[in-house]
Amino acid sequence: GAHFIACRNMDSAGNGQPSTYIACNQFLLAPYPHGGDPEIDGDPSKAPDIVNNSWGCPPSEGCDVNVLRASFAALRTAGILGVASAGNYGASCSSVIDPPSIYDETFVVGATNSTNVLASFSSRGPVTIDGSGRLRPDVAAPGVGVRSSVPGGGYQSFSGTSMAGPHTAGAAALLWSAKPQVRGLIRITRCLISQSARPIVQLS
Repeated sequence: GAHFIACRNMDSAGNGQPSTYIACNQFLLAPYPHGGDPEIDGDPSKAPDIVNNSWGCPPSEGCDVNVLRASFAALRTAGILGVASAGNYGASCSSVIDPPSIYDETFVVGATNSTNVLASFSSRGPVTIDGSGRLRPDVAAPGVGVRSSVPGGGYQSFSGTSMAGPHTAGAAALLWSAKPQVRGLIRITRCLISQSARPIVQLS
């Protein structure tokens, strides 16, 4: 019974910029019709419960460590769980380097393979680029050889933390469906998912 909405924050080549990422977060806080005015036509009652962010904004797209923080803080304040992929810069430590995966405001996901081993490409913490030393990722999920639908019909397999993030967003949706009393309670939801995860003791 889940519903899905999307906001395109990149061009056809897969490149975005701070303004497009922030505009999509604004849309998700209060969706509005195509061509509408977000200040007048935005409707918070249509906002999603969970936002999956299988992307990162590197300096080459104009992002610095703080440029998107306020927009993700706004999502969290609104009771929207922001899930973010850790990135594919592993396997060195401190390879979680781009917004939004560096933020405390996001729930960050690394990638595992079919034997529940952390994928070699999956970025790891701690986050040092902003001086926080924040531990990352928060959890890991399947991200190697994941079968997915593709434009035009059909299916293909892909690898990356971008495939792991949606698994965690889906797990959160199932949790909120089963336990609606924790819907919108971001800190408790993150704790429940993290504490129910199994520790990974072997790295690929």
